Amino acid sequence: MTAPLQGVRVIDLTRYLAGPMSAMMLGDLGADVLKIEPLPGGDAARQSGPFAGTESTYYMASNRNKRSVALDLRSQEGLDVLLALIDSADVFIENFRPGTAVAMGLAPDELLRRNPRLIYVSISGFGHTDVGRDMPGFDQTVQAMSGLMSLTGTEDSGPLRTGIAIADASTGVFAAMGILAALLERERTGKGTIVHASLMQSMIAMINYQAQSTLSLGTLPDRVGNDHPIMFPQGTFKAGDGAITIACGNEKMWRYLCTALGLDTIAEDPRFLDNAGRMKHRRELRRIIEEALRDGSPDGWIDIINSTGVPCGPVLDLREALDHPTTRALGIVQTIDHPQLGPMEILGKAVTIGDDSREIDRHPPLLGEHTSAVLAEIGFSAEKIEHLRAIGAIADYEAGEMR
Repeated sequence: MTAPLQGVRVIDLTRYLAGPMSAMMLGDLGADVLKIEPLPGGDAARQSGPFAGTESTYYMASNRNKRSVALDLRSQEGLDVLLALIDSADVFIENFRPGTAVAMGLAPDELLRRNPRLIYVSISGFGHTDVGRDMPGFDQTVQAMSGLMSLTGTEDSGPLRTGIAIADASTGVFAAMGILAALLERERTGKGTIVHASLMQSMIAMINYQAQSTLSLGTLPDRVGNDHPIMFPQGTFKAGDGAITIACGNEKMWRYLCTALGLDTIAEDPRFLDNAGRMKHRRELRRIIEEALRDGSPDGWIDIINSTGVPCGPVLDLREALDHPTTRALGIVQTIDHPQLGPMEILGKAVTIGDDSREIDRHPPLLGEHTSAVLAEIGFSAEKIEHLRAIGAIADYEAGEMR
């Protein structure tokens, strides 16, 4: 099967997480993603630990299926190379603070004038409006300002951030979705366009029904820890010598769960007849359920509860989750060869299209690993490439060192 985005060239002038993740998703779908890295150090994520040998795991997580081109963007010669690459591209992505790309000579109207079919993508913290464009935005800030942290944690803990960079990650996904839509629209019109994505916009959208409840009812949701905010029993429960998670999502499932736990009489208790009552008396119901789960093992209870059609699963740490048979069957953990690290495990594609083999085509690139090859592809002569290298406008990784 031909990869869906085969033949699409993406110029990825992003760093850290949201932008690189968006470009990586396009690479996973077959696009030729050219990661433009500023000299001397490249993507700042390369300096962010922890490290596996010489390589940043933070960097490697969002940069598979790309080729690295190292340019001195402070020099006119380096910028001229970048513009030549943009002229050959279908998509250009940047995630500078609004105004920075314009100051660099990379304004949307200028690039669209040069390349009318270009999809110009700008990812920011708080958008390009007069209100938000001057605010620096990182995931931590947006988790707090979006209201997400107010929903996370317990009454005792107070607001908590999530354990992952959810604002960055969701923005990467939404930006990729916008790019795909813009490419489809270009097929109809023949013209490029501008795509804006922001961490704040993405995070508010992700809050979803909690935001709608506040808009419609004027109420603020409580922090309920691992419990579901509007349904019970749905959450994490002590079971035997461990814990399980149960997702009881409707009245039929509630009765099935009671049968599985040997609590049929509880199903008729006036306090627990409907979800509103179960939410009101949640603490007492939790005590009853965990008392029933006290004898037996977590795995045993998972089998019993799942057999009734009520979703139930283990509470795994990350190593257990990555090694779980379901994860391995999905093929999302793969082994590739890395030029510095040798065979290494890496996360794979998050979606399967057709008979996609799901193989990762490219390791996360070394800084400048593909500079010369890419420039040759767009018509630069060997003499021109050597001249640019000699004056420091470009660099490539060769024989284990930058040159």
